[in-house]
Amino acid sequence: MSDTKIDTAEMRFASRAFPTREEMVRWNALSPEEQRAIIERDEEAGFQSGIAAHESLEDRLDRVRASASNAL
Repeated sequence: MSDTKIDTAEMRFASRAFPTREEMVRWNALSPEEQRAIIERDEEAGFQSGIAAHESLEDRLDRVRASASNAL
């Protein structure tokens, strides 16, 4: 295994549920320690973001779908 360290501070993965092939290549290139650091960073960001807004499932799906279509 390589001792090369990858700067993970700004590394982001756009797709959480269905990673692209390129994202999987980047993820698999990381050491277990680097992967854990990214997981911990992202979990902490989620905890720090506060309580989720109250919204119906339909409203949430509409919001997520709209943001996904804007990202295209």
